[in-house]
Amino acid sequence: MLFGKKKAVIVKVEATNILWQGHQDPQTGTWVGVCKALNLNAAGDTFQELQACANDAMALLFTDLLNEGELADFLRVNGWSLGTQLPAPGIRPLFDIPADWNSKARYEELVPAVR
Repeated sequence: MLFGKKKAVIVKVEATNILWQGHQDPQTGTWVGVCKALNLNAAGDTFQELQACANDAMALLFTDLLNEGELADFLRVNGWSLGTQLPAPGIRPLFDIPADWNSKARYEELVPAVR
């Protein structure tokens, strides 16, 4: 440990179809984002806050999948893989997850209505 913090290792995720769609509410200025591939959403007062929230959400998801022993199956089902090895137990993973962003003109375009 360095200064009371656990050592962390970057774990690269190889994925090509993780797309976040974002929209800024014209009345409140709040940014909202949705990632259908991961079934996640995020929000922020600025686009930078939205991206930070999205990164946190992805990191929490992948960490939880790892802790529950479900990461390998999740990656396989989605056609993704790890570009680096997982760290040894007791070493914290920092997931590097590639994601693209697409801006939507209307909030309704983020998640189509279920019919």
